[in-house]
Amino acid sequence: MGKVADLMRAGLSAPFRALLPKNPWLRVLVYALPVVLLLALFGPALDVVLKLLDFALRILEPLLQTTIGRVLVLLVVFTLGAALAVWLLRRRVRDMRAEAALGRHLQATAALVGAEAGRSRELFKKVARYRGPVPERYPHLVADANLKLARASLAAGAIDESLGYLASVIEPGLPDELLRSLLQLRVRAWRRQGEVLPGALRREVDAAVERFPQDYGLLCELRELVAAERDPEALAGIAERVCKHAPPAAAASERQRWIDALVAAGAAAVARGDRDACKRLAKKLQHVDKDGPWAGLLLGDMHRAAGDHRQAIRAYGGTRSPTGLDRIAELLGEHPGAVEPRELLECCPLQGTLLLVARELARQGDTARAERAARRAAEALGPTATVCAVLAEVLQMLGQPAKARLLCEQAVVRLLAMPPTK
Repeated sequence: MGKVADLMRAGLSAPFRALLPKNPWLRVLVYALPVVLLLALFGPALDVVLKLLDFALRILEPLLQTTIGRVLVLLVVFTLGAALAVWLLRRRVRDMRAEAALGRHLQATAALVGAEAGRSRELFKKVARYRGPVPERYPHLVADANLKLARASLAAGAIDESLGYLASVIEPGLPDELLRSLLQLRVRAWRRQGEVLPGALRREVDAAVERFPQDYGLLCELRELVAAERDPEALAGIAERVCKHAPPAAAASERQRWIDALVAAGAAAVARGDRDACKRLAKKLQHVDKDGPWAGLLLGDMHRAAGDHRQAIRAYGGTRSPTGLDRIAELLGEHPGAVEPRELLECCPLQGTLLLVARELARQGDTARAERAARRAAEALGPTATVCAVLAEVLQMLGQPAKARLLCEQAVVRLLAMPPTK
């Protein structure tokens, strides 16, 4: 490739070499001719420059003959040199100042990571007061320092101080990461301060969530506001969004809070008689907590409120849980004989159901079958406090108050012997 280029270059310059004279002095004359023409063309300008230099020398000559003059000349020369140096180095000086501010910001961040709260706070304050040129690598270090100071003040309970730092942050032009932190801290500080009207605060939070719909912190703030409005169904909807965007460390707790919100919304729907809402929430509970009893319990409460006791018992029994068994016991206590004992076992095939069967048989006066069911329940479940209490009730119905009193005393003793729950 290089040989081809050399050949092309030689071919293009061959006509000019042919026109040049053979005498080397003539060749020098040909080369010098364009230079002479340029000097002749710019001759007037060169004359002006030479005259200006001569004028400057004429001015400097008498000054250089005296001490004061020489001192003045030195001052002027050094001043002009310093101005020229500043003009030439201004960019480098700006970069040095910006890099120094960035280094101080990194030192403050390192102190924050190292749990040196006091040193980190002082360094961040210096960065927050910085008004010089910003580094190109991170032009938002002043806003970042103010946000970190606001977060630290908010954690320490200094709400007004935190809002002061947040007010120093210029919102337009912020990257998404810093804008997200600004909105999180602002709504959190306003909510804790309590001086912003609820409607205005709700609008701010809604706008922030609309800007960052998947932000866990903002969704948690929205959930707190909705919880204060006492709308269980809306709270359940927000809890679902929080659970979907929760970090792995908080996923389990947020899922439980979502289940609790759905249970509360279901109870409110049962209270107002909204069957459609009950079914919708029960379906959601079944999806969220497949192995839990809450969906069946909600449907049982719905049927119970509507007066359909048989369907309520079937729904409670379908949960196969102690809570469902307790609900069945409450319902049978309020409405004895709502279902037959055999059907009761079909609805709730648990060993604890034998206690309810024994109680129902005792109420019907079937002594032999009631005693047999009570005995089988005691053998299967063991002498727990609940079993003793229900058996005592059964014995009381069967006309054996002495044994019933003894079982009640045993139940009380076992309850007192249980370790306290933490």
